[in-house]
Amino acid sequence: MRQFLTTVCVGLAAASFAMPAFAEWPDKPIKITIPWKAGAGAVDQMTRQLQKTVAEGSIVDQPITIFNVGGPIPIGLRQAKGQDPDGHNFVVMHTAMMTLQAAGKIDFGYKDFEPVARLGQFCQTTSVHKNTGIETLDALLDRAAAEPNTLVHGANLGAINHVYGIMVEDLRDGAKFRFVQTGGDAGTFPEFKGGRVQVAGFSAAGATNFALGADGKPDPDSPVRLLAYAGPERHVNFPNVPTFKELGYDFQFCVDGWYFAPKGTPAEAVAGFAAMVEAALADEGMQAFLAKKSMVGAFQSGGDLLDEMDRQWEAIAPVAARAAKK
Repeated sequence: MRQFLTTVCVGLAAASFAMPAFAEWPDKPIKITIPWKAGAGAVDQMTRQLQKTVAEGSIVDQPITIFNVGGPIPIGLRQAKGQDPDGHNFVVMHTAMMTLQAAGKIDFGYKDFEPVARLGQFCQTTSVHKNTGIETLDALLDRAAAEPNTLVHGANLGAINHVYGIMVEDLRDGAKFRFVQTGGDAGTFPEFKGGRVQVAGFSAAGATNFALGADGKPDPDSPVRLLAYAGPERHVNFPNVPTFKELGYDFQFCVDGWYFAPKGTPAEAVAGFAAMVEAALADEGMQAFLAKKSMVGAFQSGGDLLDEMDRQWEAIAPVAARAAKK
């Protein structure tokens, strides 16, 4: 049995906060580039909540300005990489930076920036359609091994949920799903509901929306049966769904929201931005936002952050390269 560890989550700890003792940063507005259109995705929304929390809490003396770059993600990432490393230019990106690099869609990666901080993350789930009769993760993997390429798995081919699905099938020798293009959570669910897709790797937010009712309890009319959660511990929204680790698999898969700066950005600016993020994460408004989006606060910075990125790259890169060829 092949086993993977893609991320180690850090629990949110309440901590006192004081900005580092330097007068130079920030002395002008802080610019955060988001390399996709405004409002798209949890990481964009998380960054807007960071902007709001910093302003309302007067955490630093300068405002955050957000610039969305539409079009394919590599365009905005490349622009951010080439920005002036003056200590006020930053970019937010998630784990897709690694899948893009491994697939050859960008010729640079996280090591070509200054990693600054991780604010939050959302973890994936594995679900099956109830009409399959499959009720456990082991039963799913057994079926995928005994009848390879017969269970249809919806995904955005080459992207994060595709990589996740491959890593799940790799947990059992011989297990193979038949991956089809459906997109992310919103695109996959209609195909799942219609029975054209039997397996999905919904995010925690997607699982909440599609498997639970308005009362927060499992919806008996939903076609979604949640089998396993890829976080480090059970998710509060579906406490009866076991983690992969509980089921005997040394496997976690969470999508991180990372902040980077251009190479050469002064160390005091990197430290200051990271401290600003940590302070914002301790704010009740930020915690409420993350909970609403089924995300988890998971601050990391410095050497710990880079070590975690290295671990994720080692696990994700070869699988993402395989996904690009499928």
